[in-house]
Amino acid sequence: MDRSPASTPPPAEDGELRLGSSERGRAANGVVLALTRAARSFLLYDPANEAIRHFLGALREAVEGYLAAWGELPLVVSPFELVVHGEVVYLDRDRERSLAFRLYRDGVRRITLEPALTWQELLKLLEILSIRYTGVRQAEDDMVVLLWKAGFAHIQLEAVEGFVPEEEAGETVGPASGTAHHVEAPRDFDLPAPVLDHLGPVAYGVLGIDELDTLLDEDTIQALPALCVKLCGELIRAAADPTDPLPFAEAVPQLREIRDFLLSEGLLSTVLDVVRLLAAAPLTRPADLNERDILLATFGDERAVGRLLHSVPRDATTAPPEMMELLDLLPGNHLRMLMASFATERGEASRRVARSLIERYVPRHGAWIVEQLPTLDAPTAVELLRSLASADPIFALQGVQAVATRSEIEIQLEMLHVLNGAAVGPVMTRVLLGLTTVPTEEVRLRALDLLGRRAVRAAFVPIAERVKREAPLRLGHAEAEVAGEALARTDPARAMELFREWLKPRGLFSAVLPGHSTLQWVGVSGVVYLPGDDVETLVKHVAERAGSELSRHCTASLVKRRRHLRGAT
Repeated sequence: MDRSPASTPPPAEDGELRLGSSERGRAANGVVLALTRAARSFLLYDPANEAIRHFLGALREAVEGYLAAWGELPLVVSPFELVVHGEVVYLDRDRERSLAFRLYRDGVRRITLEPALTWQELLKLLEILSIRYTGVRQAEDDMVVLLWKAGFAHIQLEAVEGFVPEEEAGETVGPASGTAHHVEAPRDFDLPAPVLDHLGPVAYGVLGIDELDTLLDEDTIQALPALCVKLCGELIRAAADPTDPLPFAEAVPQLREIRDFLLSEGLLSTVLDVVRLLAAAPLTRPADLNERDILLATFGDERAVGRLLHSVPRDATTAPPEMMELLDLLPGNHLRMLMASFATERGEASRRVARSLIERYVPRHGAWIVEQLPTLDAPTAVELLRSLASADPIFALQGVQAVATRSEIEIQLEMLHVLNGAAVGPVMTRVLLGLTTVPTEEVRLRALDLLGRRAVRAAFVPIAERVKREAPLRLGHAEAEVAGEALARTDPARAMELFREWLKPRGLFSAVLPGHSTLQWVGVSGVVYLPGDDVETLVKHVAERAGSELSRHCTASLVKRRRHLRGAT
C-alpha cells in the first residue's frame, strides 16, 4: 500500500495540502482540514468573533456530510500523516502546526468518528484539540488522558502509553518508510498456567480512607516523578543482582523513556535524582558500565541541557545548584556543549544561566574560550567577554585582544567596559588607542574619555598627533572637547605647553590656518583642568577674538573650571 502520493499536491492559499485520490479521501481531507482550522481559530480570534462561527459551521457541514455518505471515519495516526483506509488524507511536517504530530506525540494511534456522532461530542473533541494546539504541555493531562476523560460515546480511541523518545520517532511510519519497530510478546508467553499447591478462599474488604487516598495519589501526575526514580532504582538493583543480573542494555530503553519524560517536563531535581542513582550504580561488568556511561552522557548533551535551561524561572540570574551538580556528575566536555547551547539560545533567563555555567570553566579553559571569540556572532561574543571579565581579569584582557579588530559596535562597547576595570598597561593602551580611530563617534568618545580618566600617559602623543591631523577634517566639537580633557589628564605638563601654542599662536598667519579654531576648541576644553594663574587669561584672550560659538564655549569652560576648583578645594 503506497501511503505517499506520487507527487505532493500544491498547497492551497492557506498553506494546507489538498489530499485524496478518491472521492472518499477528498471528503476525509475536508473533514480534517476543517477540524484543524477550527482548532487553531480559537487561538487567533475572540470567541465572539464571526470567524469562529464560520469555522464551526464549515466543520459541522464537513463531518455530517462525510458520515452521511461514507459511514464511520477511521483516522490512523502517523507522526505527520492521517490515513483513512490506506489513503493519506492529511500531511503536515511542521511540528508547530501538524495535528498528526501532536496526536502521535501524545500516544494517539487511531481515532474513529462513528455515524451517530453528536454535535456536542464534536465540540468537545474540538476543545481538546484546541488545548493541545497551544504548544504547552498541560500540567496534568496529555491528549490521551483528555480524550479518555471526555467519555465519548461515538468516538473510538486507540492509544499507546509512554513517551516516544525524540531520537526514536521517525518522520514517517509504515510501508512508505520501511517496517516500523514493533515489539509484541508471544500470546502464550505466560502459559501453561502454574499449578497452585493450595487454593484459599477469595477475601474482599473495604478500603479505608487513608488506603484509598494512597491508591488515588499513585494515579496523579504529581506522583509520576517519584515513581520514575523508584523504577530507575529497581532496574539498577536488577542489573546489579549478583545471582541473576539483568543485562543493563535491556534496562536502557525504559531508562530512556524516564529521561525523556523528565526532560520534557523540565523536572531538574528529579533528573538529578536519576543521574545520582545511575552514577552510583554498583555495576561490575564492563559491558554494563559502558552502556551506563553512554546513557549518562545523554543527560548532559546539548538537547538535554537546552530543555533544562528552558525550565529555569524567568528571573533566574545564575544556574541552580542542582544543575551544577548534574553537570559535575556527567561525563563529557560540558564547556563545548554549553557554548553550543549558548550560541543558539535566545531566552534571556536561559542565556544568563548558561553564562553563569560557562564562568565556572573559565579558570581551567579560559584560553579555549578566548580562541572561539573571533568566530562567534556579536551577541554571543559580548556575553562571553562578560563571563571572562567576571571570572578572570587576565583572560578578559586576552579576550579583548582577540576581538580588537572586530567592527561590531556592541563588541567595541563591551571591550570598553572590560578595559574600564583592567589595569593600565600596554595592551589596554593599544586597544583603547585603536578604538579612538573607529568610525563610530560614540566609541571614539568613550575610548578618549577612558584614556583620560585612567591617566594613560603613553596615550598623550598619539592623541595629540591625531588631533592635529584630523582637526581640519572631521574632528567635531564633542570629540574635540573630550580629546582636550584627555590630553590634560594624561600628561598635564606637556598638555599645558601644547594648549598655549594652540590658544595664543605666535605666527602671523597661524590664526587663519585650516583647523585652527578646532585646535582652540581642544585647548580651551583641556586647559581649564590645569593649574596656573594665567589659564583664565588665555581662555578670555581666545573668547575676545573668537566667533560666537567658540566664545560661548570659552565662557562655559571657565564656569566648569571654577566648579572643578571648588570641588578640588
